[in-house]
Amino acid sequence: MFQRLLCSLSVLSLSIAAAQAADSTALDTPRLAGIDNFRDIAGTTTAYATAHDGTMRAGVFYRSNALTPTAADLATLNGLGIKAIYDLRTPSEIAATPDTLISGATYQNIDIIGSTTSGSNITNISFSSAADAIAMMQETNRAFVSDAGMRSQFSVLFNELAAVDGAALFHCTAGKDRTGWTAAVLQSIAGVDSATTMSNYLATNDYTAARVAATLKALPPSMAAIYAPLLGVEASYLQAGLDQVTAQYGSMDNYLKQGLGLSQATIYVLRGKMVEYNSLPGQAGLIGNAAAGAQLLQQLQNSNLSGTYSAYNYYLQSAIDAGSLGGVESTVGGQVHADAASYLLRQDNLIAQAAAPYASGTELKVGQYRLWTTALAGYLGTDGSSQAASSNEHSQGLMVGLTQRFSEQLSAHAGFGYSRGSVGGAGGEADTDLTFFTVGTRFAPDGLERGLFLEAAASAGYLDYASKRELGGGLGTAKGDSHGNLAGASLALGYRVPVSGVILEPSLGVRVSRLDLAGFQEKGSELALDVDSIQQTRRSAVANLNAAFAPVPLGAWQLVPGARVGYEHVLGEHQVDSEGHLLGLDIEQRAAFDNRDQFSGAVNVMASLGALSVGAEVGAMGGGDSHGFSGGLKASYLF
Repeated sequence: MFQRLLCSLSVLSLSIAAAQAADSTALDTPRLAGIDNFRDIAGTTTAYATAHDGTMRAGVFYRSNALTPTAADLATLNGLGIKAIYDLRTPSEIAATPDTLISGATYQNIDIIGSTTSGSNITNISFSSAADAIAMMQETNRAFVSDAGMRSQFSVLFNELAAVDGAALFHCTAGKDRTGWTAAVLQSIAGVDSATTMSNYLATNDYTAARVAATLKALPPSMAAIYAPLLGVEASYLQAGLDQVTAQYGSMDNYLKQGLGLSQATIYVLRGKMVEYNSLPGQAGLIGNAAAGAQLLQQLQNSNLSGTYSAYNYYLQSAIDAGSLGGVESTVGGQVHADAASYLLRQDNLIAQAAAPYASGTELKVGQYRLWTTALAGYLGTDGSSQAASSNEHSQGLMVGLTQRFSEQLSAHAGFGYSRGSVGGAGGEADTDLTFFTVGTRFAPDGLERGLFLEAAASAGYLDYASKRELGGGLGTAKGDSHGNLAGASLALGYRVPVSGVILEPSLGVRVSRLDLAGFQEKGSELALDVDSIQQTRRSAVANLNAAFAPVPLGAWQLVPGARVGYEHVLGEHQVDSEGHLLGLDIEQRAAFDNRDQFSGAVNVMASLGALSVGAEVGAMGGGDSHGFSGGLKASYLF
């Protein structure tokens, strides 16, 4: 009886409303002449603020009464991009007032109350006073929570709203009770405060005031007084449902999960659809790479990963609840690619140091040559700073070479080698396999054993690059592969002089290194980056001092201890960056190693027995926030 009465009243009121020219106020959402309770759940005149510095998104979910648009209304609705309509009415209500469908939108009936026993009882309650009508409306809202059948229908509705790809509209007959409860629950999920949610609920009375007044005027006064509470809403109606949530489930979150059976992922999808966060937890205090990563995470809220069943959306909403980005702000940008590029640009110097004991040819006679090999290993760690996370570099390799003295003044050397590097930083690791060839020469006008000399060297190599980044936050692992070339050249002027049993070789020079690493697309994560090619040149001034001490006999062997110290100063831009792209968004990261000045030192010993020579070297390096060590084993044979 009540259901039929509601339907009749609605038909009457809609007919009256359609005949009137409503005076609309300019709103964010268009006011419709034939559907007076049509509105965006994001707000009335402005978008609602939410918890955690969020703002409701307009154009996601619309609420309304039955869809009886005028021709102008329909043109407006067709332009809103609505992809799905969810009709919450019973079959008899639908038969009495069928929807006019929106172009491009699917239609689905989710009957909230008609299929439930208690729902049927509610719709057949008789009453003879306004107080009875109010009590019935309060009981209806309580039943939205307590009735298992209604909960199952609401569960279907919220899952559908989460899954729809585009804007959606939900409605019942008057757009106030079933629709009002749905809107209130969605706003609660979004984090709208209770006072604002209640104000939005009560806005029905303003939106439908003309229609309700016309409807009541058409009824006998005695009947109008009784049924007036049914045509509008009162705070006590919604509050009854909210109180039932507290009484039965303890919290809205429990109602959603236990009562409606919604998964945490679905709740997060709904929230991601409805809310854009103006800032993320801790974002305001970040700088450098972490700030860039947090900005990317924030900007992705407006990508197709947000408000969907994506790993990113689940991560972001979890981070909002936890009040922490969980370190992902440092891993998401791909700092390790910048770290690896910085490491590679310094490899030419390491190759030169490994070949240095055999590069000069001063111990050779004219026409002699020495076949040599050296195994090298090194480590360099850079402490984290406000700009970048910590990084570490490991090197190991092998080089085989030949040095020959052509005349009293000239010698040359050539070497072929392989170096495997591993660079770690900001949750990532990059493996760099470098196969290289190096050549060099020394010329001394007065002879190689003493006096002024000029030394030049060059190297070139092929680079195989592989990386992986553990992003954290359930975002998976991004993996990338690339290749490239590494080249270097140096020129130094030095002086060789014996001083009290020690031969000293101070020198000054310049070094240039060039890295060309091809761009590549990472795979394995929603947040995998499209990494730009890295083409960078590093120029530096170098100063070295080598010392070789007098041989020390040890049985049949001759031991020659030595030492070296070095200094390198980068000329021009010394910071190394990498750039990546994700869904049209750009991010730049700086390498942790950003020292303009670096110092190194090492001690070595060579043991000779006839033509055979073996030796070892250990050294240390540092500068700024970087520190490390190196070592190598060497062997050679004189021909």
